[in-house]
Amino acid sequence: MSVMADDIDPLAAAAYAQGGNAIDIAVDRIAMLIEVRDEVLRGRAANRSNFPTFGPTDNTVMGRRVLASLLDAGWRPPPDAEVEDAANRYTQRRDRFNRWLDSLQPDQRTRALEYYSTNGEFPPDLRPPS
Repeated sequence: MSVMADDIDPLAAAAYAQGGNAIDIAVDRIAMLIEVRDEVLRGRAANRSNFPTFGPTDNTVMGRRVLASLLDAGWRPPPDAEVEDAANRYTQRRDRFNRWLDSLQPDQRTRALEYYSTNGEFPPDLRPPS
């Protein structure tokens, strides 16, 4: 994807002009934003009036800030058809997984989920369908 400097915010454009990747710069800024939000939440837990200029910290507002940063860096969402296809694939996999999980006996389900939580995968004898 080519990004024109006029389509992105000035900081991202400067980074891009220096050979940096504007999206990577945006991701770094987003990580910093989340770290700052976490500090604000800790400060506000101690005293509700701390950091009054930061504004709201709820997920909706933070999500808009994250998305705005990515859009400012030149990122664009995939076409609607691709998003819809991905959502359909997810739904099919989720349904297949849920049917598999429901088919297990209670002791198998417990063993499978405990094994997964420890090892990051299901036990070899209890693998969901792919």
